[in-house]
Amino acid sequence: MPSSLTDLTALVDTIARTQDPEAMMDTIVGRLSELMQSSVCSLYLCNPQQDTLILAATRGLAPNAVGQVRLSLNEGLVGHIAASLSTLNIADAPADDRFVYIPETHEQSYRSFMGVPLIHLRRLIGVLVIQDQDEGRYSDEQEAFLITVASQLAGTLHLLQRSGSWLQQEMALSYKRFSGIRSAGGIGIGRLWVIDPHMTLDQVKPAINSDAVEEKIEFHEAIEWLEKDLESRSGKMGRHLPGDLNALFSVYQMMLKSPELIKGVEARIEQGDSAAWALRQVIEQMAAIFDQSDDPYLKARSEDITNIGQRLLNELLQHERQVTETPDEPLILTGELVNITDLAEFPLQRIHGIVCTSGSALSHTSILANALGIPAVMGVEGLKPDQYRGQRIIVDGNRGECTINPPEALCREYRRMIADEKRFIQGLDRLRHEPAQTQDGFRVSLLTNTGLLADATPGLERGAEGVGLYRSEIPFMVHQSFPTEEEQLRIYQKVLAAYAPRPVSMRTLDIGGDKQLPYFEMSEQNPYLGWRGIRFTLDNTQLLVTQIRAMLRADVGNDNLQLLVPMVSRVDEMSSFRSHVEKAVVDLSKEGISVRMPRIGMMIEVPSAMLLLPKLAPWVDFVSIGSNDLTQYLLAVDRNNPRVSALFDHLHPAVLNALAQIQAQCTNLNLPVSVCGEMASDPVAVLVLLALGYNSISLSAYNIPRIKLLIRSVKREDLSPLLAKAMDCTHEEEIRALFRPLTEKALSSPVS
Repeated sequence: MPSSLTDLTALVDTIARTQDPEAMMDTIVGRLSELMQSSVCSLYLCNPQQDTLILAATRGLAPNAVGQVRLSLNEGLVGHIAASLSTLNIADAPADDRFVYIPETHEQSYRSFMGVPLIHLRRLIGVLVIQDQDEGRYSDEQEAFLITVASQLAGTLHLLQRSGSWLQQEMALSYKRFSGIRSAGGIGIGRLWVIDPHMTLDQVKPAINSDAVEEKIEFHEAIEWLEKDLESRSGKMGRHLPGDLNALFSVYQMMLKSPELIKGVEARIEQGDSAAWALRQVIEQMAAIFDQSDDPYLKARSEDITNIGQRLLNELLQHERQVTETPDEPLILTGELVNITDLAEFPLQRIHGIVCTSGSALSHTSILANALGIPAVMGVEGLKPDQYRGQRIIVDGNRGECTINPPEALCREYRRMIADEKRFIQGLDRLRHEPAQTQDGFRVSLLTNTGLLADATPGLERGAEGVGLYRSEIPFMVHQSFPTEEEQLRIYQKVLAAYAPRPVSMRTLDIGGDKQLPYFEMSEQNPYLGWRGIRFTLDNTQLLVTQIRAMLRADVGNDNLQLLVPMVSRVDEMSSFRSHVEKAVVDLSKEGISVRMPRIGMMIEVPSAMLLLPKLAPWVDFVSIGSNDLTQYLLAVDRNNPRVSALFDHLHPAVLNALAQIQAQCTNLNLPVSVCGEMASDPVAVLVLLALGYNSISLSAYNIPRIKLLIRSVKREDLSPLLAKAMDCTHEEEIRALFRPLTEKALSSPVS
C-alpha cells in the first residue's frame, strides 16, 4: 500500500500526459488496481446531462460491460455515492440493502467495496470504485489515499466527462475527414493534442466587484505578468524565426498597452463591474470593430484581440495553463484558436501541424505558421477536438482538410507527398534571390500585401521586391478616436523603414462599406455602393490631409513611399487628391521638413475607373488593379453570399476582357500597372496575366516562391496561343483547362 505521495504524483503525471480518452481511463483503473492491490477498480462517469452514471472503464469486471452499464443517480451503491456526494466503505457489499446486482458485470463474487465521488468545482464528474473478494472494510489509510486520488483526478477528467467524447469511442476510432480554410500550406501527420483554455471569454458572466481598487490592481498585475510572459516566449522562439517576425509578440505587447483596453476596463470596474466582466465587454467591443468587416485581412485582426483577451483572462483568474510533459512524437495542436503563445509552449520540432475550429487564413497564427513552415487549417467546421484526443490526424494545408484516424494506406501516400514537398521546397530556396523571369526573358516584379509591421518579414524572406498594397486602416480601427498625425507617423515610419529601399504603396484610408469605425457611425442601405474609400476621405478633408502629412513625413530618409487611392470612380477624385498631396508637400517644406513628392497611384476596383483611364492618366503615375473588388463589381456577385458565391471567379470571360482592356490602355498611356488580390496567387490566373503582358503582381508572402517558380518555368511566347483561345471561351472552366497543364508541369518539381 502506498505510504507517500510518490505513487500519487507518478499516477497523476502519467494520466496528464495521456490525451487519448480511452487510454486515459484505462490507465486510471489499471494503475489504481495495482497501487491499491485490489481485484477490481472501476470508473463511472456522469453522462453530459448528469442524470445517469455509465461504466466508462474497469479492471476486473467484465470488459463488455463498459458503456453498457447505466445507473440512475441513487441506484445501487454507486448511485448512492453520486447522490450523497460522500465516500462509501463497506465490508460486505451484496449484503447491503442498497446493493443492486448487474449481471453484465459479473461482480457478485466481490464483497469488500469502497467508492468515492469525483467532484470538480462543485460538479459531480463520476464515481471511482475498488472491490475485492475478501470480506472486510478498507483501512483508513486506503480510504484517505483513494479520496486524495479522486480529488486530483476530478480536475483532469471534467473536460473529458463534459465533452461526451468517451461515449463515442467507436465513432472516434472511425475514419473522419473535415474541411476548413487553407491557412499555411504543407502536410503534417501526428497526434492530436488539444489546447484547452481554462475559461473562455464568452463563459464570463455579468458580475459586480466588491473592491474597485483591488480589482484594478489585479487587472494591472495580470497585464504586467502577461507582458513578461510574452517577452519570455518571444526570446524562446526568436532563434527559430526569420528576421523580425518576432514582432508578432510585439503586436500583442502593444495591444496590452492600448489605452482603449486599459482605460476601457478601468472605467467599467469603476462603474461596478468585476474585472473579468469588464475585460470581456471591452475585448468584445474592440474585436467587433474588425469582425464586422468583410475584408478578410481586417476581420482576422479580431482574432488577435480575442487571443490577447483570452490570455489576460487566464492570468486574471489565476488559471495558468499547466505545462505537462509532451510526448516525444509529432503533434498536431488543435483547439478553437491556437495562438502564438500556445505555440511557444512546445518544442517547435514536435509541432507538425495546427488545426483551429475558428479563425481565418490571415490571423497572426497563420502568419507565424507560414514563417515556420507548419501546415495549418483554420475554421474547421464540425470538428470537436475533445472527441479525438490523442488520435492520429493528417493536416493537409494545401487543400484545407484534416483527417482523423486515417487508414495506413492513406498515411503512406501522405508520407510520400511530404517527402516530395521537402524536395520541392529545397529547390525553391535556391530561387529566393533569383528574378521572377520567364525562360524567354519576360521579367515580373513580385510584391507583397501587408497591413502590419509584423507581416514584413515573411515577404522579405521570400523574395518580395516591395509592398504592392499596405492597408492603412488598422490604426484607425483600433482607436476610440481618429489617430493623430504623430501616432500615424510612428507606424508608417516602421513600415517604410522595414522595406527601404524597396517601394511601398500605402493605400489611404479605405473605410466605409464593410469597414466601419467605432467612433464614426455610418448607416447606409447599400454600403458597398455608398460613402467609402476616396469618397469618404475627400468629404473629410482634415482626416485625409493628416494622413497624407504623416505618410510624407514617414518617407523622409526612406524615400520609398508611393501613395495609392482606393475606390476611384471619377476624374475629379484623383485631381483633388493630387492637389492635396502637392499642397501638403509645400506646407511641410515651409515647416522645414524636407519631404518629396511621391508617386501617386489609383486602384481600379470600380468599372468606371477602367472606362475613364485615358482621362484619369494625367493625374496618376501608376495603376493597381484590385482584382477581388473589380471581379465583384463586374459580375454583380457578393462572394460572401453563399447563394451566389459560386459565381465569383476572377477568370470569368468578362473579367478576362476587362484585364486585357486595362493592360492595353496602360501600355498606350505609358502607365505602370500591377494586379493584387487572390488572382495574383492563383497559378492559372498568373499565367493568364503573363500572357496579357502584366509584369507586376502583389500577393501573399507565402505564395511568392511558388509563383516565382511557375514564372521561371514557362516561356511567355508559349502562352500567347493559349490566350488567343481563352479570349474566345464562354466559361471560366474552359479558360482554366487551357492553362492548367502548364501549371501542373511547372509546379511538379523545382528548377535549378
